[in-house]
Amino acid sequence: MKADKILTALLLTFLFSCPALAAETKFGEPLEVSLNVASITMNDNGMSITYEGIAGKYGMVHATHNMVATNAAHTKGYFTGTVQAIDDAGHLEQSMTLGLWSRSGTSLKVYGFDDDDLARILHISTVDLGTKVFNAEVWELD
Repeated sequence: MKADKILTALLLTFLFSCPALAAETKFGEPLEVSLNVASITMNDNGMSITYEGIAGKYGMVHATHNMVATNAAHTKGYFTGTVQAIDDAGHLEQSMTLGLWSRSGTSLKVYGFDDDDLARILHISTVDLGTKVFNAEVWELD
């Protein structure tokens, strides 16, 4: 639990300490990714969602988001997780992911950052828990 609070504090510090930097950054065109929701597991803190599918140049992607609710209605919170991608050449890339989420009905909006070896990744996603589809726009920041 302490690690979760530290990750949340670091993410919030980054988000709120860099507003001018965000205005000056040109992200370019995002890579659009659509993955299947492979599983949804409820737990005491919220839920864990796993995703899988082909994600363009990244190849086969498997990801897990451990969603922790920060309000009693479970309509917002933060997540931590992992992402693994295997490209067509068989190269394996793994990274940590973290971010914020909000929920309206069965739809989630997810704002996340991945920290892999090649680039920092920003992704803004929607997750439809009913149809079990994850759609994201992905930008490489480095």
